[in-house]
Amino acid sequence: MSTTNKVHIYGPDFSTFVRSVMLICEELGVTYTTGFSANGKAIEFKSDEHFKLHPYGKLPILLHGELVLPETTSICRYLQENFSDTKTHWTSAQLAAEHDAFCAIIALYIDKAIVRDYLLEFVFPKGENKQVRMDVVQSNRLALQRALEIIEVEINRGELLGTDKFTIADALVMPMLQYLTTLPAEVNCLEGFNAIKNYVERSMQRASCKKALKSDNKPIA
Repeated sequence: MSTTNKVHIYGPDFSTFVRSVMLICEELGVTYTTGFSANGKAIEFKSDEHFKLHPYGKLPILLHGELVLPETTSICRYLQENFSDTKTHWTSAQLAAEHDAFCAIIALYIDKAIVRDYLLEFVFPKGENKQVRMDVVQSNRLALQRALEIIEVEINRGELLGTDKFTIADALVMPMLQYLTTLPAEVNCLEGFNAIKNYVERSMQRASCKKALKSDNKPIA
């Protein structure tokens, strides 16, 4: 367990993946700051300095002492291993591997379907006069629904999401779903996904979610 209980998360606190790291910090009682800086120095997004921290100019990036660690799932796992006496122990190697695989699916594919290709069109519309391109929304609706189906199945399975343990998978998916619930019902595609609705409502009762997940900011990559 680390003796330095403070980290910095490079990135804005309205980013879905930054919020994933914030959730883990809140769950573990880790003191953290967020923003476009490193070791007290401002680092502009996509600047040369940023690319030195992450070779592809992505975020979040965890700064802890001398450690510079990119990629959300790896950051969350490091925090769990370094700041928890109990850590997260799965009952089997198979379940641990399934969790890691599902985290990869969330970060690579579900995030794309929910955030990159759908939510961001409402937050940063690219149509004429900055209007939402409803044709783009409609063309991406099926992929969004497929992503929601995958999440719904996993919630109902009751192994990786929504258990009595707050998992990295929970931390990855909750910011996406919470933002989705802020869209009008006719476009958030949540109709019929009762397990997801209940899951979000339950999760938002956690102190970590109440603090880290706020709908007053815009999500970005």
